[in-house]
Amino acid sequence: MFSIAPLFLTAMLLAPASPFIPLSEGEVIDAPTRHIRTTDTALRHMLRRGFRGSPTFASLVARLQRSDVIVYVESVPRLPGALDGRLMMLPRAHDHRYVRIQIALRGSPEDGIAVLGHELRHAVEVAEAVGVSDTDGLAKLYQRIGLRGGEHVYDTVAAQETGRTIRRELSVA
Repeated sequence: MFSIAPLFLTAMLLAPASPFIPLSEGEVIDAPTRHIRTTDTALRHMLRRGFRGSPTFASLVARLQRSDVIVYVESVPRLPGALDGRLMMLPRAHDHRYVRIQIALRGSPEDGIAVLGHELRHAVEVAEAVGVSDTDGLAKLYQRIGLRGGEHVYDTVAAQETGRTIRRELSVA
């Protein structure tokens, strides 16, 4: 008689991690294999607080951890116009796509975490668009899915709603 148990076990071991299996904070914030990276202590604290206090934020972090996108986050004193944050595409390397998020930290820590979550939602949009691997691809993606806010400035309804949701979640946490 043929048993499927060994085949099932092998398939489970070789299958990619399920998006429904939660990741620990250490796996996504501290591990050398983390996909969201920063050298800024304040941003690292915001990542921890967002991960702990907002299920929406934690979900974005987990989705990025399971993607081929590596996110570098940095704080900047100011951004062009009235922007609080922005995402830029970096060159692809070693089977990974790279993006950089810049955040102008203003307001409360919760406001900063909501802005960071908004930008992480944009990183997830890039992760879901597997064909986006350069600046031209990024521009085409946002011309298709985004709302134009100025020259080379786009946003999405999903990112706007994500930021508001994270802010609400943090206010009750």
